[in-house]
Amino acid sequence: MSALGDDVLYRPVTELAFQVRGRKISSVDLTLAYLQRMKWFDSRLNAVVTATSDLALRQARAADAEVRRGRYRGLLHGIPYGAKDLFATAGIPTTWGAVPCRNQVFNYDATVVRKLRDAGAVLTGKLAMVEFAGGLGYRSAGASLTGACRNPWNPARWAGGSSSGSGAAVAAGLVGFALGTETWGSILCPAAFCGVTGLRPTYGRVSRAGVMPCADTFDKVGPLARSAADCRIVLEAIAGDDDDDHTAASEPVQLARGSGNRASRLRAALVADDFTVKGAEPEVKEAFGRAVGVLRSAGMRIEAVKLPELPASEVAGTLIALEAITNFEPFFRDGRVRQLKDPYAPYQPEINAEVSGADLVKAQRMRRTLQERMRDFFATYDVIVAPNFLSVAPTIDSDLYRALPYADPLGAIGNACGLPAIALPCGFGRDHMPAGLQIVGPPWSEGLLLDLGELFQQRTEFHQQRPPLRSTAR
Repeated sequence: MSALGDDVLYRPVTELAFQVRGRKISSVDLTLAYLQRMKWFDSRLNAVVTATSDLALRQARAADAEVRRGRYRGLLHGIPYGAKDLFATAGIPTTWGAVPCRNQVFNYDATVVRKLRDAGAVLTGKLAMVEFAGGLGYRSAGASLTGACRNPWNPARWAGGSSSGSGAAVAAGLVGFALGTETWGSILCPAAFCGVTGLRPTYGRVSRAGVMPCADTFDKVGPLARSAADCRIVLEAIAGDDDDDHTAASEPVQLARGSGNRASRLRAALVADDFTVKGAEPEVKEAFGRAVGVLRSAGMRIEAVKLPELPASEVAGTLIALEAITNFEPFFRDGRVRQLKDPYAPYQPEINAEVSGADLVKAQRMRRTLQERMRDFFATYDVIVAPNFLSVAPTIDSDLYRALPYADPLGAIGNACGLPAIALPCGFGRDHMPAGLQIVGPPWSEGLLLDLGELFQQRTEFHQQRPPLRSTAR
């Protein structure tokens, strides 16, 4: 059994890669240590649906053998990771977080899983998620096949969703990094609540072939990791076009680090309307204010602005609901939808039946208008800076509609327009729960966002903080 300690397992990919390549740590020892940590901690977190131990050890042995032969695939070679349980993995259950899919097994890998395998990464687990990625709506943290995913900073609180296990597993040191998806908030929310770094790429930056469809014109695949530098490494491995996904763009991937201090040349918009800053919990607002100070001290020009005054939340909500209903229609037709844990979900068709064809056309037209407005907005500003989430994580037993009652216009705008964003831990709110910062950019600006994330994390240590987990198993 591996004797690697917590200090090793919490190291960023950039450091682990150096040690694996230099044969100071073997991929097998690293994999065994992460698998053991899953056993120790996941009974209290519910972050892991399936530990892929046999596959992981085969991949780790192969990675070590290649290193011994002088073949090194890159910075992810031999690094263990977890994938949200909506990525197809050949011969391994892919449950979509939902009871009716608990025995679902595909005979192929999702494109991103294949790309990570080709990069030498080691898949150690399929991670918990809200059922159907929350596409049918949910009010409860328990709306998941495995029950509520608990926050490593306080297991009485939620890890966020819908990429719940991805955020919790990274924060708890169960994996080196994780894959998540976002339709509306599903990467940024768990990143904020769990105090990790998350990257929502531009719509079309990463292939979704082999990924559960939720809302086809919104869905995006991205990493959650310990740092912006780690997110860059993962995105470089998974980005690019794909013959199996016509939406995956051939847009050149220009993710190399920029030279010098890019912040000093940027003009940023500080979102200052009632929903985003004034509506934040006091401690979250204070943490965000200090984060803005860090960016200003780096030379960034930050100006308070208002977002375009359009019903973005209503537009995104209408379109996502209708697309999700279409994708999950077979579950309504045969009644399996009633096996879902959230009692709200089975009634979505009745709710959406009230949406007329005219409403749909209006929402689509408004979305195009919103996209045009944001193109104009980014002609003036390089990025948008805002709190990632306005509160710390709610308790597990919360009614999420009441605990998180406010609208999310920036999340709605970002996802309706397919904009990239990076989520960065920026301090702590009440009860010492993580608070987060988000930086949103125009399409295809991931390289800039990652540069800014690295700059922020060079000047702060929030991404290096660990939750107070203790194991009695050792």
